[in-house]
Formats: sequence, C-alpha cells, structure tokens
Amino acid sequence: MDGSDEEDHWDNSAPPAPYLGPEASSSENSVGANMTNVSAGPKGALGLSFSGGSGSMTSLSWRDARFSDWTVQVGEKFYHLHAFLLARASLFFESHMSIAARAEQGNAKGSDLTEVLPTSCHSAFEDALDFMYSENQAAFEAPASKALLLLKIADILQISSLFEAMGRRIEAAFEDTAPLLLEQYCRFHIPGTDDGAALRQIRDGAVDLIVRKFQPFLTNAEMKTALLRLPARVLVEILQADELLVASEDVVFDFVLSRLHGELESDGPNGPNEKDPRPSDGEKASTPERQDGEDSDDEEALWDQVRWAFLSSTKFAQALALGNSLLKPEVTQRALTVRTTRFDLGGAEAFGSMGYMNSLVPRRPILPPGVPPPTSTEIDFCFHYAHSEQYACGEALRSQPKRIGDVVLRVLVFPAGTDTGVARGSLSVFLEAVPQPSWPRDWEFANIRYGIACIRWPSGSGETWAAKKKSDLWTFKANRLDRGWHDFLAPGEIHRYLGPDGFVCIRGSLEQECLGRAFLLNQASQAGYSGGVGDAAGSSASRRSWVPRSHPMSEQQ
Repeated sequence: MDGSDEEDHWDNSAPPAPYLGPEASSSENSVGANMTNVSAGPKGALGLSFSGGSGSMTSLSWRDARFSDWTVQVGEKFYHLHAFLLARASLFFESHMSIAARAEQGNAKGSDLTEVLPTSCHSAFEDALDFMYSENQAAFEAPASKALLLLKIADILQISSLFEAMGRRIEAAFEDTAPLLLEQYCRFHIPGTDDGAALRQIRDGAVDLIVRKFQPFLTNAEMKTALLRLPARVLVEILQADELLVASEDVVFDFVLSRLHGELESDGPNGPNEKDPRPSDGEKASTPERQDGEDSDDEEALWDQVRWAFLSSTKFAQALALGNSLLKPEVTQRALTVRTTRFDLGGAEAFGSMGYMNSLVPRRPILPPGVPPPTSTEIDFCFHYAHSEQYACGEALRSQPKRIGDVVLRVLVFPAGTDTGVARGSLSVFLEAVPQPSWPRDWEFANIRYGIACIRWPSGSGETWAAKKKSDLWTFKANRLDRGWHDFLAPGEIHRYLGPDGFVCIRGSLEQECLGRAFLLNQASQAGYSGGVGDAAGSSASRRSWVPRSHPMSEQQ
C-alpha cells in the first residue's frame, strides 16, 4: 500500500505490548503488575481499572481537624479549619488570609468572627461551614428557621454561592415562611441601620405578606410562635393595617393578649390550647427580649392597635377583667371612649377631637371579589376553616349582632355540625335573635322571612362568585331564639366554598317584605326582658328549646 492507504487504515487488533525491560516481565512487583490486562474494547476503548488497593480518599470535613491550618473563633467556640477551602468560598477569608500573609504574623493564623457576625447568626455558622465544605452544594438544604441567618452570614463573609442558594431557598418558600423570615431579620437587625437592598426587600415583603395572610399564619403553630416573638414596634406596624386579614377583631385581641402574656394561648378557632414551654439554658424564650429602644410604651401601643369599637362584647368584658398588670387604666379609658363613640349616636361629633377616629374604621371585610357589601338588612360572618378536625361537634361561632328595626340578630355557625344527630362534618347555620334588656317580657317578632347564604369564591379566571341560599319563615320569641339548618352544607361540601386563604363567608338577611314586622309595636308588657342568655340556644344546639329562667315551660321543636 502507498502512504495514503496506510493513513486511512485503522488496525483494530491489540497493539503490541510496550517493552518494559527484562525485569518487568519476571517481577510481579513491577509497575505493570499494578494494572489489569490491557485489552482494546469497542471502538478502541481501553477499559482501564485501578487495582492498587481498597483504600480511597475521603473528602475533608470541618469537623475533622486533620490538615487544618486556619482557626476561626465564633463566640466561645473555636473551629480548626482549612484555609484553602475557606478562601475558595469566601472573599472575606481570602482577603483576611492575604493580609495575614503580608503581615507575616507567624503561627497566628486565624480569624475572630465574634464581632463580625451578629450574635443571632452564631448558631447558623456551622450550617455555613457545611455548605462551604460540601462537594455537592446544589443539594445543600437549610432549615427555614436559619435561611435568612445564613443569607446574612453569606452577605457579611461574601460567600456568593451561599447567598444565591439561600436566595433561591427563601424565594421558593416565601409564601409559607414569611413570619419565620421576619423573626430572623429582627434578631440581627439594629434599628437605624441599613442591612442592604436584598434584606430590606425581604423584610418589607414579609411584613406585607403577613398583613395579607395574618389569620391563616396563626393556624400554623411554628408561624404563630414566630409572630409572637416579633418586637412590639414591628407588630404595631402589622396590626395597624386596615387590610389585616382577620375574620373579626377578636382575633387581634387574642393575639395581643397572647403576646403580652408571653405564652401561646388558644385563639378559639385557630387550634387547641398550648403553652410555650419554659426555655432551657441557651434556648430562646417564646417572646423576644426587649431590644434597644423598646420600652413599655411599645407594649402599650399593641393594645392601641385593637379596634375596640368592633370587639365582641365577650372579648371586651374579658379585657376589662384583665386588671392593671396587662391593661393600664389609660388604655382602658381609651377603649371605653372608642366603644362609646361608636354606639352613641352623637359620639363621633362629641369625641372627634380626642384623636380616636382611626379606631372607628373597621378592617377591610373578607368577601369574594365582586360581592357587594352587606346592606342594612344583611349580616355577614366569615370564619377560618383550615381542616376538618379544627372544630369540635357542637362548637359554636357567632357574628357580631346587628340591629334591623328593633330586632337584633346575628349569624350562628357550627362548623362541625350540631350534636343533634346530624352527620359529622356538616355545616350548621342559623339566624339567632339576641334578647335586649329593653324588650318586654313577652317580646315577639312574628312571621319574619329570612335567608341564609354561603358565598362561593370564583374558582378560575372569568368566573363570578355564586352562593347557596336557603330561606324560611319564622317567629322569633323568648323560647324560639334561632332558626336555620343543621345540614346547610353536607359533610365535605364546605371545601367548595373555601376562599383562597381558607375563609368561609356566610350572609344572613331579612326580606324586605317583613321589615314592618321587625319592630316591637303595641307591646302591653311594661317589665323589660330579664331572661338568661345561653351559649347554645334554641333549635340550633339541641332539639330542646331554650327558655328564659323566669319561664318554667318548655316547647319541643
């Protein structure tokens, strides 16, 4: 063959073995003995494999002091680390090591981060080391309770890869963990200082999201604990918002009371009673230590965020019974003044100069988009429904009462059904009359046609709200306080009416045709009503009628 033919021809046979000398062929300890037989695989692959022993190199760990050449102090802890890995990950360490090398500090090779990192970040430093030493940083997972602390460490030590990883972690879970992120931010933030645009954006975004999802966050024990730990000045910023998402002002009252008690308490529909255990040594307490610039005036300001005019009478009575240790006299005076201003027909004019008018503005109501606000003959009531086990059978929720003519009515709801044999998980809804002391003993509102509707949120774009409505005719009187349906919604049907944040919206109403019968006319009895008021009244809670204590008879329904 000519030269060109030889260049285009490939010989797939095994190549000749290299000559290693006479000793190589006779000695098993030669270099060739440490390799497997060399044979050409498919398409010329050699198929080499190592047979020099079973030992293998292990990756370095910051917990292993072997080969360490750089010491880092964080508080009272010392870490014997590896300069190359630190400098490769952190511009701070690279700069510090370069300065130390130029200064020829001898054997004093180390960094003291005690004052460099905020004290609250010290507990997360080992997590940062885990990241820097990790061979697969993409798989690194940080708990939500440390995500922002690690971001702060990455920002200070200039660890760009950790900053980006925590940024993605925070963004992915932001909607669910905003209270935890804000609580971490408040732990290292010094009022009056700037933590940078990224951290400021996270802080402001967390505050805005907490306002828009306040009560849903309270149903999560971890998120509620984080909210209770926030400094008073931050809570004031949150609670003063008109857009605060709460079913009623009672939720705000219960939260402030829990915060000032320094323990986790039940919020009624938000879950079972639970108390935060006393912290052990070195463990953070359930409520934050008072920060610089924070004093008792900040704690008092929390009470001022409760809109006393819209608090239920039950909660208001509870507030007045708290005593001076939790409710100072001046706060009680403001609460009573605001309450009087709302119910006194001339109150707004008389008390307007006292600066309480902002407290007379209700929170933004919770309604599906497009639903008009209630008219003078309608009563709205929203409650939060997180899961089917949230409420006990027979547990009642009541709306604020509303006067329509002379009759005072409120919506009465049993989210898990009544104890009358109705299927577990049914939604029981009633319209209930609230007896007033000024009513005569034999008060009666006859032939009142009423309606109850459960409003459904739109489920998609272009869809409008809808409602399931039932109506009936009823005579409200002393031994027949309420009327409605034990099985207004069947078990499991309630989920069709849940809003995006887990609220259910009920609207009770009186038909216009019966408004003339909503007044007490020609009542001959002079004595005012003096019957008792039960927590579970009438046909709603049981098949037995509720009867005033002064009347011995009972009536089956």
